[in-house]
Amino acid sequence: MGLRRKPLLAPLLLPLLALLAAGVAVLAVSLWTRTTVVILVRHAEATSSQTSDPDLSPAGESRARQLGPFLADALPAGSVDHLYAADTRRAQQTAASVANQFKLPINLLGSSDWAGIASRIKRDHRGATVVVVGYSASLQAVASRLAGSAITLEEGDFGSIFVVVLPSLGQPQTLRLRYGDATTTPPRGST
Repeated sequence: MGLRRKPLLAPLLLPLLALLAAGVAVLAVSLWTRTTVVILVRHAEATSSQTSDPDLSPAGESRARQLGPFLADALPAGSVDHLYAADTRRAQQTAASVANQFKLPINLLGSSDWAGIASRIKRDHRGATVVVVGYSASLQAVASRLAGSAITLEEGDFGSIFVVVLPSLGQPQTLRLRYGDATTTPPRGST
C-alpha cells in the first residue's frame, strides 16, 4: 500500500481567512462611522420663587409637557437613548416628559458633572441620541465642548433646542429648533 496524500486545506483556508478579515473590517468601520446626536434643552420657565430651587411655572409645565412628543416627531429614528438633566426641580420637571415618552431614567448631573459630560457623551454614547436638560450657561459650555461652536440663549428664551450632530467622519453641525408655545421671541440673528 502506498501513502495517500491528504488534500491541502490552504486553498480553502486562505479565502476563508480573507473573508473573515473583510467582515471584521466592515464591522469596525460601521461602528466607527456612527453619528451621535446630542439635543441640548434649557429648562422650561420657572416660578418666580424665593427658593433657590423653584418648580416650573404653569407656562413652564405646559412647555415641558410638549417636549417629549415634539422630540418623538422631530427625530428621524423616533427615539432617544440617554437622558441627562441638572439636579434641580425645574430641569427634572422639564426632562420628565422625555423620560415618559421614551421610557428612560433621568441621569442627574450635579454642578461638578457638567465639565465632563461632553467627553462622556463622545466616549460612552457614540452613535446614540442623547438629550441634556440644563441651564443656559451650562448648555453653552457643553455645546462648545461638543462642536467647538458657540450657542446663545437669551434670558427669556425657554423654547430653543440645539441639536448637535457629531458624525464620526466630518465636522460637527449645530441646528436650532423651537418647541412649545411662544412666550417670548428671541431677537433676530441670535443663535
